[in-house]
Amino acid sequence: MFKNVLVISDNAYLCKEFFNIVRNKKLNDTSFSLGISPFSKTSDFDTPMIFDLKIQSHIDKIKNDFDLILSIHCKQIFPSDLVNTVKCINVHPGYNPINRGWFPQVFAIINELPIGATIHEIDDALDHGAIIARSFVNKENHDTSLSLYNKIIKKELELLDSHLESIIENTYESSQPEIEGTLYLKKDFNDLLKLDLNEQTSIGDLINRLRALTHGDFNNAYYLDPDTGKKIFVGIKLKPENDE
Repeated sequence: MFKNVLVISDNAYLCKEFFNIVRNKKLNDTSFSLGISPFSKTSDFDTPMIFDLKIQSHIDKIKNDFDLILSIHCKQIFPSDLVNTVKCINVHPGYNPINRGWFPQVFAIINELPIGATIHEIDDALDHGAIIARSFVNKENHDTSLSLYNKIIKKELELLDSHLESIIENTYESSQPEIEGTLYLKKDFNDLLKLDLNEQTSIGDLINRLRALTHGDFNNAYYLDPDTGKKIFVGIKLKPENDE
């Protein structure tokens, strides 16, 4: 059984909901601490510690103080020194091994792939380790990046609620990914953002690209104004018939 758990995250909402799950389960024999990345706002979280996983002294502190690390949407890469010393488990907003890497919901829409959520052990590769739990979500033709992401977060919390006790007790069963799958990097996402006004494509492909890049108020997809050279940001709003 793990006694000292570090939850490291850059998603304040998920952290809040996770600690609600912990309180409801009354895991009194285990201590949970919260850590965030240096680029997160401390004011968004409840008294977090800040860990930069590129600094050896921070890594050493984690190794000395904790016997389990739960990564819940942490944007940092876990170094080999850490994952090979302490049990590290990741909550990933994609269905491994289909949706490994950055912004899985974006590539699930563009490439017409299934999508879901996965809890897995962390190894030396990105979103690659043994799978503890995973589940699909329903991806609909009117989903944008944001609406699909919200479905995934809900599924992640359901998986955590169902499997947290076996994770803490170290009694869970895991399985290796069936295939290597596809890994999407931040560069792959950035390459999607610029729209070529002269590109020939189908309306369907254009709609898929725009809904994949529409994430609330984020400025993602853009084209360059031919007169000014400035970026003009583009999003899309989709509403099914009779949907209130």
